[in-house]
Amino acid sequence: MKKTPLLIVDDDKAVRRLLARIAERAGFEVDTAKDGLQALEMLQRQQYEIAIVDLMMPRLSGYELVQKISTLNPRPIVIVATALMNGDVASLDDSMVRRVIKKPFDINAVANALIEIAREAAEKRAAVPQEPPKIIVAKDVEVTANEVILPTADESGGEENEKDELPKPDKIE
Repeated sequence: MKKTPLLIVDDDKAVRRLLARIAERAGFEVDTAKDGLQALEMLQRQQYEIAIVDLMMPRLSGYELVQKISTLNPRPIVIVATALMNGDVASLDDSMVRRVIKKPFDINAVANALIEIAREAAEKRAAVPQEPPKIIVAKDVEVTANEVILPTADESGGEENEKDELPKPDKIE
Protein backbone atom coordinates (compact mmCIF):
# COMPACT_ATOMS: atom_id res chain seq x y z
CA MET A 1 0.00 0.00 0.00
CA LYS A 2 1.28 3.47 -0.89
CA LYS A 3 2.36 5.61 2.04
CA THR A 4 0.85 9.08 2.50
CA PRO A 5 3.38 11.78 1.49
CA LEU A 6 4.07 14.29 4.25
CA LEU A 7 6.22 17.44 4.27
CA ILE A 8 7.63 18.74 7.56
CA VAL A 9 8.81 22.37 7.54
CA ASP A 10 10.71 23.65 10.58
CA ASP A 11 13.94 25.61 10.97
CA ASP A 12 14.88 23.64 14.10
CA LYS A 13 16.72 20.51 13.00
CA ALA A 14 15.89 18.60 16.21
CA VAL A 15 12.17 19.33 15.79
CA ARG A 16 12.27 18.25 12.13
CA ARG A 17 13.93 14.98 13.10
CA LEU A 18 11.49 14.33 15.94
CA LEU A 19 8.44 14.99 13.76
CA ALA A 20 9.92 12.92 10.93
CA ARG A 21 10.53 9.99 13.27
CA ILE A 22 6.96 10.19 14.65
CA ALA A 23 5.48 10.39 11.14
CA GLU A 24 7.62 7.55 9.74
CA ARG A 25 6.63 5.28 12.63
CA ALA A 26 2.99 6.20 11.96
CA GLY A 27 3.46 4.97 8.36
CA PHE A 28 4.02 8.18 6.37
CA GLU A 29 6.49 8.89 3.55
CA VAL A 30 8.33 11.91 4.97
CA ASP A 31 10.32 14.77 3.45
CA THR A 32 11.64 17.72 5.44
CA ALA A 33 12.46 21.35 4.66
CA LYS A 34 14.48 23.74 6.82
CA ASP A 35 12.49 26.86 5.89
CA GLY A 36 9.55 28.14 3.88
CA LEU A 37 11.52 28.77 0.68
CA GLN A 38 12.88 25.24 0.55
CA ALA A 39 9.38 23.91 1.32
CA LEU A 40 7.85 25.97 -1.49
CA GLU A 41 10.37 24.57 -3.97
CA MET A 42 9.57 21.04 -2.82
CA LEU A 43 5.81 21.66 -3.04
CA GLN A 44 6.24 22.78 -6.64
CA ARG A 45 8.10 19.56 -7.53
CA GLN A 46 6.02 17.02 -5.62
CA GLN A 47 2.48 16.69 -4.34
CA TYR A 48 2.13 16.17 -0.59
CA GLU A 49 -1.05 15.08 1.16
CA ILE A 50 -0.14 16.82 4.43
CA ALA A 51 2.28 19.61 5.40
CA ILE A 52 3.33 20.35 8.98
CA VAL A 53 4.45 23.98 9.06
CA ASP A 54 6.27 25.89 11.81
CA LEU A 55 5.18 29.54 11.88
CA MET A 56 8.41 31.24 12.94
CA MET A 57 11.12 30.58 10.32
CA PRO A 58 13.73 32.66 8.49
CA ARG A 59 13.56 33.61 4.78
CA LEU A 60 9.86 32.71 4.32
CA SER A 61 7.79 32.43 7.47
CA GLY A 62 5.17 29.79 8.09
CA TYR A 63 2.49 32.48 7.78
CA GLU A 64 3.73 33.35 4.28
CA LEU A 65 4.13 29.69 3.36
CA VAL A 66 0.55 28.87 4.39
CA GLN A 67 -0.62 31.79 2.22
CA LYS A 68 1.34 30.46 -0.78
CA ILE A 69 0.08 26.89 -0.19
CA SER A 70 -3.47 28.25 -0.44
CA THR A 71 -2.84 28.98 -4.14
CA LEU A 72 -1.72 25.43 -4.97
CA ASN A 73 -4.04 22.97 -6.69
CA PRO A 74 -4.21 20.36 -5.37
CA ARG A 75 -2.96 21.61 -2.04
CA PRO A 76 -1.84 19.69 1.02
CA ILE A 77 -3.72 19.66 4.29
CA VAL A 78 -1.88 22.06 6.61
CA ILE A 79 -1.04 21.38 10.24
CA VAL A 80 0.63 24.25 12.08
CA ALA A 81 3.30 23.41 14.67
CA THR A 82 3.98 26.32 16.99
CA ALA A 83 4.94 27.46 20.46
CA LEU A 84 3.01 30.71 19.91
CA MET A 85 -0.13 31.62 21.78
CA ASN A 86 -3.64 31.25 20.35
CA GLY A 87 -3.85 34.94 19.45
CA ASP A 88 -0.85 34.61 17.12
CA VAL A 89 -2.40 31.61 15.39
CA ALA A 90 -5.80 33.35 15.04
CA SER A 91 -4.50 35.42 12.11
CA LEU A 92 -4.19 32.28 9.96
CA ASP A 93 -6.88 31.38 7.44
CA ASP A 94 -9.12 28.80 9.14
CA SER A 95 -9.98 27.22 5.79
CA MET A 96 -6.27 26.45 5.25
CA VAL A 97 -5.18 25.16 8.66
CA ARG A 98 -6.75 21.87 9.69
CA ARG A 99 -5.08 21.60 13.09
CA VAL A 100 -2.60 23.35 15.36
CA ILE A 101 -0.15 21.27 17.39
CA LYS A 102 1.59 23.02 20.26
CA LYS A 103 5.29 22.81 21.07
CA PRO A 104 6.52 21.00 23.12
CA PHE A 105 4.82 18.06 21.45
CA ASP A 106 2.88 15.19 22.91
CA ILE A 107 4.26 12.45 20.64
CA ASN A 108 1.13 10.29 20.78
CA ALA A 109 -1.12 13.28 20.07
CA VAL A 110 0.95 14.19 17.00
CA ALA A 111 0.89 10.62 15.66
CA ASN A 112 -2.87 10.32 16.26
CA ALA A 113 -3.53 13.68 14.58
CA LEU A 114 -1.52 12.64 11.51
CA ILE A 115 -3.28 9.30 11.22
CA GLU A 116 -6.71 10.89 11.68
CA ILE A 117 -6.07 13.56 9.04
CA ALA A 118 -4.65 11.01 6.57
CA ARG A 119 -7.73 8.83 7.09
CA GLU A 120 -10.06 11.80 6.51
CA ALA A 121 -8.17 12.71 3.33
CA ALA A 122 -8.38 9.12 2.04
CA GLU A 123 -12.13 9.00 2.74
CA LYS A 124 -12.61 12.33 0.98
CA ARG A 125 -10.68 11.06 -2.08
CA ALA A 126 -12.74 7.87 -2.13
CA ALA A 127 -15.99 9.85 -1.95
CA VAL A 128 -15.16 11.87 -5.07
CA PRO A 129 -17.02 10.17 -7.92
CA GLN A 130 -14.71 8.78 -10.52
CA GLU A 131 -15.59 9.29 -14.16
CA PRO A 132 -17.01 6.02 -15.50
CA PRO A 133 -15.03 4.30 -18.23
CA LYS A 134 -16.13 5.20 -21.74
CA ILE A 135 -17.32 2.39 -23.97
CA ILE A 136 -17.07 2.99 -27.68
CA VAL A 137 -19.15 0.70 -29.90
CA ALA A 138 -18.42 0.54 -33.62
CA LYS A 139 -21.44 0.70 -35.92
CA ASP A 140 -22.79 -2.68 -37.03
CA VAL A 141 -20.28 -4.69 -34.98
CA GLU A 142 -21.32 -6.86 -32.06
CA VAL A 143 -18.71 -7.81 -29.51
CA THR A 144 -19.13 -10.80 -27.23
CA ALA A 145 -16.78 -12.36 -24.70
CA ASN A 146 -14.65 -14.36 -27.16
CA GLU A 147 -15.69 -13.30 -30.63
CA VAL A 148 -16.45 -10.38 -32.90
CA ILE A 149 -19.53 -10.78 -35.10
CA LEU A 150 -19.40 -8.72 -38.29
CA PRO A 151 -22.59 -7.69 -40.08
CA THR A 152 -24.15 -10.18 -42.55
CA ALA A 153 -24.23 -9.67 -46.29
CA ASP A 154 -27.76 -8.33 -46.03
CA GLU A 155 -26.66 -5.66 -43.54
CA SER A 156 -23.28 -4.75 -45.04
CA GLY A 157 -23.96 -5.28 -48.72
CA GLY A 158 -21.27 -7.94 -49.09
CA GLU A 159 -20.41 -11.37 -47.83
CA GLU A 160 -22.28 -13.68 -45.51
CA ASN A 161 -22.03 -13.62 -41.73
CA GLU A 162 -18.45 -14.00 -40.52
CA LYS A 163 -17.21 -14.85 -37.06
CA ASP A 164 -13.65 -14.04 -36.18
CA GLU A 165 -12.56 -15.81 -33.02
CA LEU A 166 -10.48 -13.71 -30.69
CA PRO A 167 -7.38 -15.39 -29.32
CA LYS A 168 -8.05 -17.02 -25.98
CA PRO A 169 -5.62 -16.07 -23.25
CA ASP A 170 -3.40 -18.78 -21.84
CA LYS A 171 -4.07 -17.62 -18.34
CA ILE A 172 -6.33 -15.00 -16.79
CA GLU A 173 -4.96 -13.20 -13.77
